[in-house]
Amino acid sequence: MTSTAPIGTDDYVPPTSSASPVHSSLTNFEKFRALLVSLLSRWQERITLDTLRPLPLFLGITGPAFCLSPEAFNPPSRHFDKTAPEKLWARLRLNLTFFLTNYTVVLFGTALVVALMHPGMILYVGVISAMWWFHTFTLKNDIPLVAFGRDLGDFLTPERRSAFLSLLSAFVGVSKCLVPVLSVLGISSLIIITHAVLRDPKHIESSQEYGFRGSADSDSDEDITDDEMVRVRRGDVV
Repeated sequence: MTSTAPIGTDDYVPPTSSASPVHSSLTNFEKFRALLVSLLSRWQERITLDTLRPLPLFLGITGPAFCLSPEAFNPPSRHFDKTAPEKLWARLRLNLTFFLTNYTVVLFGTALVVALMHPGMILYVGVISAMWWFHTFTLKNDIPLVAFGRDLGDFLTPERRSAFLSLLSAFVGVSKCLVPVLSVLGISSLIIITHAVLRDPKHIESSQEYGFRGSADSDSDEDITDDEMVRVRRGDVV
């Protein structure tokens, strides 16, 4: 019987990673950009000018005098019973789907106002963005960092630069951007949820008067079932 001699430890060569420092330092940035592109493309077809509802329809304004209709806003249920949560969820879902583009405008409008109230945040974000762009540009084009005739790449390696920029971005995000972002989310969420809960969904039936398609023939509203629409339209008449 023949036996195979064991392989010596001196002959073993550990596998080496094929990823270069440039690719490893850009991994997190590329993943974040891919996630952002995926989210934007998902909502691109639903948030368009064609689904932007006119302001009178959004605010419930009727008549030539532009008066607020008394029936435009009302609670989804007159009595708090076992069907109240179901009616609340049906109205919320229907209005969020029908006014999706309008709510997006509210969100970006709130973000613009809050950003203008924090000019320091805009400055810091611009500086951080420029630093990340310069870092990515030098890595992709293999440009050495030379200052006063000395190559700084020996000390400022791509890994160290990426780690420094990540820590700096986290510091700026917490110290300069956290409060404005929370303000935008809080204010816009309050406006959107309040409108979606109180806006009477009967406006969908009369949306043809403004030249816009209602939820019955809109591609963005195809996930609303007939039972939900009938239940919301009937309301809670007692």
